Amino acid sequence: MSVIFKDKLKAAKAAVGEKNYDYAYDLCHDLLEMDRSNYNVYILLGVSCQHLGKYAEGEGTYAHAQTMPKANVLAWQGLCALYEASGDRTKHEQALQSLCDRLVVEGNRNKAWETMNKVILLVESDDRRLVSVLRGLTQAGPYHDLLKAEADPQPPTEMELLERMCEIESTLDSRMVESEVNKRRTRLGAGPVQRVRAEVRAEVYGKSTLLDTLQQLVAACVDANDLDRLMSHEQRYFECLDDRLEFVDDTQRAAAVEQLQNMAADLVTNGRCAAAFEFLIETVDIDDTRLGEMATQYIELFPDARLVPAVSAWLALRDPVATVDADSIRGIESPFARAQLVAAMARNRQHRACVDAAVAARTAQQTFADKYGIRLQRSRLAVDLAAADAYMQIGKEHADDAERLYRTCLEADANNKAAALGLGLATCALGHGDEGRQLLQRLVDSDVHNHRAWGGLGAALVDAGDLHGAVDAFRHAIAEAPEYAPHHVGLASALWQLGGEWRHDKQHAYTSWLTAARLDPTDPSVFSGLGQWYQEHDDNVRARRCFAKAVSLDCTNSIAAPLLADIYAREGSDDLCEELLQRATDNSFALPWA
Repeated sequence: MSVIFKDKLKAAKAAVGEKNYDYAYDLCHDLLEMDRSNYNVYILLGVSCQHLGKYAEGEGTYAHAQTMPKANVLAWQGLCALYEASGDRTKHEQALQSLCDRLVVEGNRNKAWETMNKVILLVESDDRRLVSVLRGLTQAGPYHDLLKAEADPQPPTEMELLERMCEIESTLDSRMVESEVNKRRTRLGAGPVQRVRAEVRAEVYGKSTLLDTLQQLVAACVDANDLDRLMSHEQRYFECLDDRLEFVDDTQRAAAVEQLQNMAADLVTNGRCAAAFEFLIETVDIDDTRLGEMATQYIELFPDARLVPAVSAWLALRDPVATVDADSIRGIESPFARAQLVAAMARNRQHRACVDAAVAARTAQQTFADKYGIRLQRSRLAVDLAAADAYMQIGKEHADDAERLYRTCLEADANNKAAALGLGLATCALGHGDEGRQLLQRLVDSDVHNHRAWGGLGAALVDAGDLHGAVDAFRHAIAEAPEYAPHHVGLASALWQLGGEWRHDKQHAYTSWLTAARLDPTDPSVFSGLGQWYQEHDDNVRARRCFAKAVSLDCTNSIAAPLLADIYAREGSDDLCEELLQRATDNSFALPWA
């Protein structure tokens, strides 16, 4: 290096120090004509270009300097400063990232973190870029080691980093969904908003990495043994995965459902998450043992939670004579709630409403099965059985619908005695008496202690006109289950229809109805029978009261309702008569008497 070169280089450094960038710029070009291999000249020229606004030339100068054998971080730092001065945020970010890589190679972790923090600050206004940069610092990222730096500002912990990413990604996803829905909903042929939203959610969630970030966050909590944070973030991960499950790739759906089940069990054990309880309540498929363990705890912990009315209904329905407020369940969108609504309608003898509720319940169950791949077989069986029984109660004109459902139930569970019993009764109602009675007789023969089978056989024999055989069958049923009110009702009906053939048959019918009333004061047929007894014995006050009670329990009762309507008509109570007929026809269109 000549003396002249040294003097000019010294002068160039002084000019830069004095901010005389024009002079420094000229000196640097003179120096390059003398020697193009001096690294320091390129650095000084780059600084001069930056301050003179010659950004393109400065960019080329620093880029060349970075390739020189004696290159050090000054070339990368200079390029970062140049891009910052030029306002080119994209190239500035790239240059900072490149500088960070250089510092990592040189083993300067503290300076590398300071540089990475500048990148973070630079991209903070761009959520998507920010998440990408932060992801590079996670355990699986190339810059994870920077979190160990001792610098100011102090690097975040792995957990803090992931928490920040979750907040950003969650906000970003929500914002993108709303933005796209608002754009597309007004387009020609867009279709219903619900469909547009479903399409947008599928697109946004398909590209989102929020679930991956939440999974990493849960793992970080486990590694840190931070149980409070673990429960909080596991709950959030559970709720997010459940919400987005339908958008998870089909090949990964089964694994995701298993993950949901495991997390739900963990969250329920710790009693922290209503959604976890609700998921398990749905998936246990009305398994009495498992559901019973959760139901009371769920209600106590989350008294205002979404499924509380349905779970309360399920608990109430375990009492065989309790009535249930169906209205409290009606608006809950859930297969479990829908199934309880069907059961409540059946218990309250709202037969047509029960059939309608069953249709909605099956739709909810199928939607659940499509989403989770879990078939709610017990729940579906219970819904179909209740609907079939309701069809039978509506009238013989729906016996074919009942028969179809009973056969469906037997296909699902060939040993289901309730379905076999119902099929026998439906077959009789369809005019195939011999076949129906054979089915019921086989049930009795296979299990002589099956009181429901004896009761069903008794009902079939009544329809066939074999009243003596019916009385014997009902007495068998009562011997097996003396506290089961329907058998006493059936016996009373058979004895009453004997019409005095036996000396005390009607008196015994009256006694049986009284016994049934004591066992189940909510059975309308009990009071319709007692009303007939009192009417025959000229006790019109009691007859009217019993018929009114029967109608209050079931306004479509084919015995009490027309007799009460006649009483109202004879009394001149036309408004009461009209109200009764209106209620009856509103609840069933198949009432010729109305």
